[in-house]
Amino acid sequence: VMNEINHHDFIIRTLNEWFEKHYMELNIRNTSLIENEDFKILFITNGSSEEACILCSCRAKVHLTKFRQNFSLSNYYKHMKSKSCTMIKKKKIINCTTDDQSNIDDDHDSSDDEIPESTASSKRKRFKK
Repeated sequence: VMNEINHHDFIIRTLNEWFEKHYMELNIRNTSLIENEDFKILFITNGSSEEACILCSCRAKVHLTKFRQNFSLSNYYKHMKSKSCTMIKKKKIINCTTDDQSNIDDDHDSSDDEIPESTASSKRKRFKK
């Protein structure tokens, strides 16, 4: 019998596994989903019936359907892939900004004396007659 703690652990584990497999498809790198920051899990028990939903940080409330003993996360996966999920959009922006900053830092690290091999050879070709 699954209790709320078991359901919670299952949802977190499954969500992390899915994100690890799909982060490139979402154009996101070097990040993960963080509970209570990117999403919250809510459980509602009415007698013998159990319900769960995920509140995305973009304010969308996604109901999870129950499949056998566990909750299915497919509705939340669809939401994150949709254009309406601003939480994923923000993660893309943060990653782009971080990548741009690291490229700038890399550019500043190289000295003026260093010329990449391909650049040096292409410059020589221009002067040959």
